[in-house]
Amino acid sequence: MFELDDYISFPGGYFDLGIDPASVDSIVSMIDGRKIKKEFIAASSPLKKIQYNQFCIKKKLITAAEFEKFIRATSYVTESEKEGWGWVWNTKWQKEKNVSWKTPFIIENTLSSGFYDENFPVMQVTWNDAFEYTRWLSFETGEEVRLPHEYEWEILGNFAGLPSMKNLYLDTNSKVKSDIDFIEALKFNIENSEYQLGLLWEWTMDWYDGYDASVSNRDFGNIYKTLRGGSLLSENIQKSREFRFRRCPTARSPYYGFRVVIDKTMQ
Repeated sequence: MFELDDYISFPGGYFDLGIDPASVDSIVSMIDGRKIKKEFIAASSPLKKIQYNQFCIKKKLITAAEFEKFIRATSYVTESEKEGWGWVWNTKWQKEKNVSWKTPFIIENTLSSGFYDENFPVMQVTWNDAFEYTRWLSFETGEEVRLPHEYEWEILGNFAGLPSMKNLYLDTNSKVKSDIDFIEALKFNIENSEYQLGLLWEWTMDWYDGYDASVSNRDFGNIYKTLRGGSLLSENIQKSREFRFRRCPTARSPYYGFRVVIDKTMQ
């Protein structure tokens, strides 16, 4: 079930996670504080040297076709399907009935755009849905499959050449303004992006907590799960390799997806 070419392996080693606290104010000064508050930048500090074990991470996001295999094998019902709604963006966030991983966007827009392509990344999945997928894949393969830890995602981002917050001098608005724009941009980037970073916010294994006690934030703790990478709808700063985002484990939208990690080196 695992294809060698679908994964990239990182040997164990050391990595500098996050940003230096001294950089926070300079980063804040170059972005629009009305859109990205200082506490979201500070949440990626302090810079922390970590030691990590070898791991193998999927180059691309889990697709709708891959997720459908899990659904067919287990009869799992996602949280959007169970509750009958999901979040969508329509000039503001709103609850929309009958959207799910099968039809992630407002249905009228979905149909008019010619969407749905099973090779698209799966969307409208919660952290809980993604976690259940990894449990099933672990059982099916006999391997330890899970969501990436934040540091693993950041190691991939660094390897793939994602810029640091410190090196982003312009915070231009996304050119993606509608579902149609998003779908067209997604189609292009699926074909032309080796690692598919910055297409969807990606669920990670970790709670949204501080790197150490020197940085406080009322949202830190075991309430929110962390997402990384930004989406095609995001500000540039959100697509940097260090930026951290948080949502409840039950949150879902067309802009959330995930990839998986195997606790081994592919051979």
